[in-house]
Amino acid sequence: MAEKVIITKEMFEQFAQVGEVELTPAEAESMIAKMNAQIKVIDQLSAIPLDVDMPAVVHGNPYPQEIRIPLREDVWTPFENVDGILAEAPRTQDGYIVAPDVPHQKLS
Repeated sequence: MAEKVIITKEMFEQFAQVGEVELTPAEAESMIAKMNAQIKVIDQLSAIPLDVDMPAVVHGNPYPQEIRIPLREDVWTPFENVDGILAEAPRTQDGYIVAPDVPHQKLS
């Protein structure tokens, strides 16, 4: 089995910095505990031995290959009413929607 992952305070601080989230020490400790609890549950689930040939089920009902809807091909198709969408946007430029500037403050 793989090495167990535990979210350390240092790891969480890095996550918070990348996500630009500012938490109190108590909030951070609570979040670390919750994340580690989720990881523990995932570890417990992954420890359950499953037969590799186990058939797929949906809500406890068999879901054999012959009744599955095939995946559609991933093909780009242009939207028919681009001008209509752009007309609803508060601000556009050169055929693009202009997003408002979001104030940004670098966390240290």
